Amino acid sequence: MLRARSQSARTNARGEATRERLLATAVELLRERGYAGLSISALCERAGIAPTAVYWHFGSKAGLMEAVIARISGHYVERIRADAAAAGSPGERLDRMIAGIRSLVTTQPLGSLTGVAVVGEGRHVTPELRRALRRAREREFEVIASEFATGIRGDRAIGETLAVLALACTNYAALSYRMDRDVGEVDRILAGLRDAIERLVEGQDAAVTAPPPDPGSPTR
Repeated sequence: MLRARSQSARTNARGEATRERLLATAVELLRERGYAGLSISALCERAGIAPTAVYWHFGSKAGLMEAVIARISGHYVERIRADAAAAGSPGERLDRMIAGIRSLVTTQPLGSLTGVAVVGEGRHVTPELRRALRRAREREFEVIASEFATGIRGDRAIGETLAVLALACTNYAALSYRMDRDVGEVDRILAGLRDAIERLVEGQDAAVTAPPPDPGSPTR
């Protein structure tokens, strides 16, 4: 009985290691070749694993891509939450968020463009994969909007506006870096993002703290 359990545990560990190797290799190939260039044969050749393992663990190429998207999006969301939870002033937390975006863009340029890249493949994209992309996008948006709103007295509307702005600038910076490998251009884009966020927040603060109009004063 104990021997059977031990053997089962070893089998499960090997299976998890194989799945992890396939995922990590798929992320590498996706960044190098795009979705259409990520073939099962190329994946298994680089990973040194039989093609049957892909279908065993993921069912299909679309199933594999769903797991890849969840992995990339999950890392992005975890970074955002960690930056937001760290101690410091709102300005310091914003600096950490901008630094995190810069790291994502310059070290994993396809990470923030996975959805754009995959959807751009058109006919290759299955309905299941589109749903996976939509879930990842909605999860990222929700986390970013919630974190911004928490820092602005719970103002959800402003949080959502800032989330749209942050995601758009992240994709723009990633696309720019992928084309030109110009870190200076990435920094310029992100400096603009930081400035826009500060202006929006300052405007909101001014609106909240402004004294109410004097009911006796004349109006135009």
